[in-house]
Amino acid sequence: MPETSIAVLFPGQGAFYGRALADLRDEFPEVGPVLAEIGDAARPLLGDRAVDQLFATRTPDTEQLLREAPEALQLAIYAVSTATYAVLRARGLRPNVLIGHSLGEIAALVAAGAFTPAEGAEIVCHRSIALREAGLGDAYMAAIGTDASRAQRLVDLVGDPLTGIAVENHAGQTVLSGRAETLDTIGRLAAVLKIDFARLKSPYAFHSPLLGPAAEKFAARIADIRQRPLETTVHSPIIGRAYEDADRLTELLAGHFTARVRFGDTVRELAGTGVSVFVESGALDALSRITGRIVESPVTTVPTLLPEAGGAAVLRQALDRLASVGAVAAGSGGGSSADQLRAALLSDVPAEDFEAFWNGRGVEVRAFAREAYLTYLGAKEEEPSVGASHNGSANGSVNGSLNGSANGSVAVVDRDTLVRQLADIYAEALEYPAEVFEEATDLEAELGVDSVKQTELLVRVGNRYELPPRPSDVRPAAYNTLGKIADLIIASGGSA
Repeated sequence: MPETSIAVLFPGQGAFYGRALADLRDEFPEVGPVLAEIGDAARPLLGDRAVDQLFATRTPDTEQLLREAPEALQLAIYAVSTATYAVLRARGLRPNVLIGHSLGEIAALVAAGAFTPAEGAEIVCHRSIALREAGLGDAYMAAIGTDASRAQRLVDLVGDPLTGIAVENHAGQTVLSGRAETLDTIGRLAAVLKIDFARLKSPYAFHSPLLGPAAEKFAARIADIRQRPLETTVHSPIIGRAYEDADRLTELLAGHFTARVRFGDTVRELAGTGVSVFVESGALDALSRITGRIVESPVTTVPTLLPEAGGAAVLRQALDRLASVGAVAAGSGGGSSADQLRAALLSDVPAEDFEAFWNGRGVEVRAFAREAYLTYLGAKEEEPSVGASHNGSANGSVNGSLNGSANGSVAVVDRDTLVRQLADIYAEALEYPAEVFEEATDLEAELGVDSVKQTELLVRVGNRYELPPRPSDVRPAAYNTLGKIADLIIASGGSA
């Protein structure tokens, strides 16, 4: 095994945010052809409306897609993972093993060469259609904050054979799947026992006996898709071993509908063989965080797409980190964000001087650039639609878009909306239900969020809303509720 052994993780349900595909497509030229191939394959199966969202400037968020277009959401999650891997591969990444989490196993097999991106898209579409046609009734998935043994005891207490453990992530998180009535009962029991319980953003109760009829339909739909020899090892947390060329992959994929995902066991096993770098090929960082909880010895986890800091910038940083361990070519990430800004704005200024300047005056520069851009839009009277789309006014005037603060930052959304946005950010990062984050909820006293995690989350919020750096003497305890954080964003002139 080489000195640095690398695994790539392909996430499943929930691994998406609205600009994920646009972040990739706008910055990395190899992404466009991959998305076009996926779109061409999916269009005859899902229709134009679902596929066109892959190419929109901003795809609807996960919640909206769950309600209105769950099939488009499944395709989008697959497309993000596959396109991200295309970027990693083009920059020279050659991992030792690939690991898919539930839906992510399709992207992992595509990355290994068993299927083309188009064939993977067909598999994802047939998967969604089979689930829709099966008519599965009222069911869902939920994360419960305990290990599999204790979770199983709660399931046994209720006694529903169609509801059970779907995923074993780590000692502090197990995923249940099954009938809504049963899971509601388990949720009430968990509340009494003070065990976290949260419904997941998944359109179906995957990995439960309820999906047996859908599995048969799925198997029939994809039986004729031919597989190719695997070019990279794919270790399945569902079948508990690496796939082999002798396996009938389409049959195994159909069997996934009712089988348990033992992600924790797979990660521990691979870490034990020497895998020390885990790269997450997809949106958000759920698998990176879970892997950090699973493995006791030090490993490097590398997420690639995070909305708070801008997906393209995070992917470039990930490429730089991989270059530092020799996994990709040096410079493939295009340098840090500061380096790229220096090259574009002040290429003759030494890097250290530019970094000091940007840290001290970057907020003012951004505010000036925004105002100049808005003035430019307002001057284009012959194209009023541009201004209207930007700020809702007919002439695109600057006064209609600024908040009147000293630095002229763009106005934030109203405070109530801001608190709801913060609740979503904190819920996703901490794996809590968004409902527990009320405006006055004390993050540490009521939810147990320590100061280290609060600091990390404040950095995310600062990046998301483009806040100036906090003074060094300001402690996280000063912003221990979402209400206080919302007031900080408004007072700082953060942008929505």
